[in-house]
Amino acid sequence: MKAPVTIDALMNEWDKDSQMDDSEPGRELIRISLLHSKYLNILTYHRVMAAKADTDYKSMKPIKFEYYKGDLNNPEDLKHYGWPPILKTILLKDVPMYLDSDTELNKLLARKSFHNEIVEYCTTVLKELHSRTFQLKSFIEWHRFTNGG
Repeated sequence: MKAPVTIDALMNEWDKDSQMDDSEPGRELIRISLLHSKYLNILTYHRVMAAKADTDYKSMKPIKFEYYKGDLNNPEDLKHYGWPPILKTILLKDVPMYLDSDTELNKLLARKSFHNEIVEYCTTVLKELHSRTFQLKSFIEWHRFTNGG
């Protein structure tokens, strides 16, 4: 699985990857580093994309503020952004309400949230992979004990 991924695809992939073959604990130990690399790559990609979405939001918010405040009314600027002119006066105290309901800003926030959700999921997977080494060690010791070894 390569980044970018959807959360559904990621969960399905982890459902498969989380299965351990208890008949081959040595192979499972080797598999841990491969899975760690896989999920670390996905995490890193989405962490960078979340940061980019955050930066895009922070860059666009002041422009939208100027737009709703009425200071961005130059036809060339409006054409550049593809925004219609605001035909009414918006009070300064009401601008935050318009910013909160702005479709473009909300898409940027949703994109950031999407990437953060994948980062959080991968972080949890990596913690599980870290503990898997100890689980396998305990399994091998238990197996050795039950077989009289």
